[in-house]
Amino acid sequence: MQLTREQITNFQNKILSWYREHQRDLPWRKLPKNLTPDERAYRILVSEVMSQQTQIQRVIGKYTDWIERFPTVQSLADASVAEVLQYWSGLGYNRRALNLKKAAEVVALQYKGEFPPDEKELLALPGIGQYTSRAVLCFAFNKQVAVVDTNIRKVILLEILHGDSTHDNPQEIQLIADQLLPQGKAYSWNQALMDYSGAVLKKEKIVIPKQSKFLGSRRYYRGQVLKVLLEKGTLHVHALGRLIKMNYTVEEADWLIELLNELRTEGFIEIKDNSVCLSA
Repeated sequence: MQLTREQITNFQNKILSWYREHQRDLPWRKLPKNLTPDERAYRILVSEVMSQQTQIQRVIGKYTDWIERFPTVQSLADASVAEVLQYWSGLGYNRRALNLKKAAEVVALQYKGEFPPDEKELLALPGIGQYTSRAVLCFAFNKQVAVVDTNIRKVILLEILHGDSTHDNPQEIQLIADQLLPQGKAYSWNQALMDYSGAVLKKEKIVIPKQSKFLGSRRYYRGQVLKVLLEKGTLHVHALGRLIKMNYTVEEADWLIELLNELRTEGFIEIKDNSVCLSA
């Protein structure tokens, strides 16, 4: 879909004018000026991964505590899985924390602590998708790229497409976002769209694929395993089963072992002699 110059200019003026009055005060938007681009990239990456599917107000405190404990990509790479999960606790989706640690390990080892300012290389890091890679490029390295997350997609669908879902596909939405990007203002523009969506379009509904019910789901029990091990330390398989599932019996051992092997393969836990603990 090709936008007219008038459409683009009017929308840019509307959003940037609104942003000047209503921008949010977030800790990752006021980073110390003496940080290197790589230090900025690390902090931006942490904030972006934490903010995925999590309310910003819940993220702010967690982000501050995280940066105090893991101030550099190397400190995160060197940390144990148990400690990483401890500082992540309360944000949910624990795989994000593990992927963040794995990404830090790659950057520390393969790139000697320097984040690659290249989209393809960032996409190759564990758990990094197109939005997050572009967010790092824009917010840390001041690259002039349009980023599209759920919030920005919502703005485009409702304000530009007026709810017309025939253009609602990643390629088309990105094409529109690229056209809307004001020259030389990518940082403030992308932040403005996210703030505008969260404030002005908060009550507007768009179709987002629904997730399966959480309680009692596989994801629920995965989270319970990690939570219990974080609290109790090393446990026998069946003792762990009784702590994560009411009325657990040894007949359910196959189900539990399958769940635990999945977590072990992903690097969350270790299993030895029927005992389970978080990875070192």
